[in-house]
Amino acid sequence: MELATIMRRYLPQFKQDYGTSTTPNQWSALNAILGCRTEQYGEVLLSCKACLQPDRRHQSCGHRACNQCQNRHTTQWLERQQNKLLLTDYFMVTFA
Repeated sequence: MELATIMRRYLPQFKQDYGTSTTPNQWSALNAILGCRTEQYGEVLLSCKACLQPDRRHQSCGHRACNQCQNRHTTQWLERQQNKLLLTDYFMVTFA
């Protein structure tokens, strides 16, 4: 299940509970995630050079909070961080 599907399902309850305390930036992120890869951001027409079969795809929102748009960037960042790790076991110690 996608995040946008969950958000659509619970949006009325969210608005009722948190609508007045949600910031404009949070509404912007919510709107972007809900509209990502839908008609809200328009379409792009693609065609195969071999068979000339046209295909329409909805465009992504590109918002920094969108899990669909930013997954590639997040994955690349995580790979860079993992490449920095030394080949040893790591432990976390907390002092109180």
